[in-house]
Amino acid sequence: MTPIRGPLARLDRSRDELAKAWLVRLIERASLDEISELPTEQIARELPELISDIVGSVASANGDPYELSEQQTRRAAALAGLRSGRETSAADVSRDIAALQAVLVRALRDELSESEPERFADAVERLADATGAIQGAAVEELVRSRSRELESQANTDPLTGLGNLRNLQRELGHMLEIQKRYGHPFGVLLMDIDGLKRVNDSQGHQAGDRLLMQVAMALQRSIRSVDVASRLGGDEFCVLAPEQESAAAILLGERLATAVVDEVSVGSDPPVGLSIGVVSCPEHGDDAEALVDAADRAMYRAKAAGDNVALGEPAAAAEVAEETNNGSP
Repeated sequence: MTPIRGPLARLDRSRDELAKAWLVRLIERASLDEISELPTEQIARELPELISDIVGSVASANGDPYELSEQQTRRAAALAGLRSGRETSAADVSRDIAALQAVLVRALRDELSESEPERFADAVERLADATGAIQGAAVEELVRSRSRELESQANTDPLTGLGNLRNLQRELGHMLEIQKRYGHPFGVLLMDIDGLKRVNDSQGHQAGDRLLMQVAMALQRSIRSVDVASRLGGDEFCVLAPEQESAAAILLGERLATAVVDEVSVGSDPPVGLSIGVVSCPEHGDDAEALVDAADRAMYRAKAAGDNVALGEPAAAAEVAEETNNGSP
C-alpha cells in the first residue's frame, strides 16, 4: 500500500464530480457550435472510467504509467473526437487534456494535506505521466483520423460521393492481382450518360450536376455491396464487379441502364440514358489498360447502335494487350 492510497481512493469515488468539473472547463472555452455538438453522453460514459485509469496509475508505485491497456487506449482515443469539425488540431486536444490534468491536480491538492508536500509532489509527478499517456493516445488517434479523412477525400468524387479515377485505378489493380493469383474473374462496365450535354445546354450546369448525382445514386442502389462504382470525370462512370464473367456482367449492365431510365429519365426533358461497354477479365484482357480500352470501344459501339449495352470483343482486346506489352505506340 502506498501512503497516498487513502486520498486517491476518495478521488476515485469522486470521479463523476471530477468529470463534470472537467466538462465545465471544456465548455468555458468552446464556441456555441462546439458546445451544441459535444458528445455529452459519451463523455458521461467514458470520462469517469478514464479518470479511474489515471488515478489507478498514480496510485501504483510500480509499472510504467505510459503503458495503457487496450481499453484505456480506446477511452483515451475517444477524447480526440470530442470536438467535431475538421479544424480540431493536436493543440486543441492537448489543451483539453491539460484542463483535465488541472482538475485532477486541484482535487489532489484538496485531498492531500499541505503539511505533506513531498507526497503531493510525488502524486502530481505521476499524474503528469499518466495524463501524458492519455494525451499521446488521443493525439495519435487524431492523426489517424485525419489521415483517414484525407485518404477518403483523395479517393472520392466530391460531386457524387462515388470513388474517383484514382480510386478506380487502385481497385482495378487490386482485382487484377486477385485474378492473377487465384483465377477469380471480374467485370468492368464503362458507361457515359446520353443526354447530359443537352441538359447542360438547355437547363444549365446546375441541372447537369443534379443529373450526375441522380445517376450516381441510381448506380449505387443497383449494384451489390461488393461492386465498386466510380465517376471518372465528366459524364463517364465505371463499375467493377467481382466474380462476374461476361454473361453476368451484361445482365448487370442492363440492370444499371434500366435503373437510370426508371429513376432518372422519367419526366426528364430531354430524356437521358446510359451507353455501357462491358468486358470481363481475363476474357477481354488481363491488364488495366487492355480492359479499359476494350470497355471504351464497346461503349462507343453501344452508343453508335443506339443500344444500352454492348459486350467487348475478346480478339480486339487481345490485340490491344499485345501492343501494350510490346510497347507499341
